Amino acid sequence: MAHMVMLVVCDVSQLEAVLDAWKSIQVDHVTFMDSTCWHREGVRRPHIPMRFLFEDLGRSQEQCTLTLLAIVPDDVALQQCIATAEVVVGDFDAAESALLAAWPLPVVRGYPGRARGERSEK
Repeated sequence: MAHMVMLVVCDVSQLEAVLDAWKSIQVDHVTFMDSTCWHREGVRRPHIPMRFLFEDLGRSQEQCTLTLLAIVPDDVALQQCIATAEVVVGDFDAAESALLAAWPLPVVRGYPGRARGERSEK
């Protein structure tokens, strides 16, 4: 069964190393985004997005983490993701600057591996 892998790192300089590590195990469809830690930012004023309103969020919110999302095809690939990410960020059980979570995906349509001719699970 496919899994969603979410990796949150506080050291944004680790991005390239994690992407390279995951690419080495054929996990190369990774989405990453800047994220903000609630505990670091505190409560200032709520940001309510408005349609067609362009505002500078640079002063009100500060990026402090990076969140990576990837879909992996099975448990073996999931364990490889964990192991290779730990080489870069350190042991997740001891790390204070990284978090990894994964959950099963019973339905995945359009999985990137299918473009390479791989068979899907039935």
